[in-house]
Amino acid sequence: MRIYDSYIITLTGLLLATAVAFAFVAENRLDICFSVFLIEVLIINELFIHLDSRARKGLNAVNYLLFVGFGIIIVDKIIEVIWKISALEIIWDIIRMKALEMLELL
Repeated sequence: MRIYDSYIITLTGLLLATAVAFAFVAENRLDICFSVFLIEVLIINELFIHLDSRARKGLNAVNYLLFVGFGIIIVDKIIEVIWKISALEIIWDIIRMKALEMLELL
């Protein structure tokens, strides 16, 4: 088995096990789920850092995108503390309403 295969199997297995654990305990807060997934991906990436330079650059790009998502969650929490509103919940409600409208059209 090549190193890429074991990387993919390890990462998907860990993320799947975590998702099942979240479902088991009925955890549905986006910030907790995203933070745990981020930590897991960073740990697995560090364990498989001996991938070739091209793969390492790709993984670094993924890490940067994950940190942007983490930053968005932090900004949302700051807004929630200051103004008592959650921008992510508002966006999620809008997406949910649009999805239901689209389903009703079918």
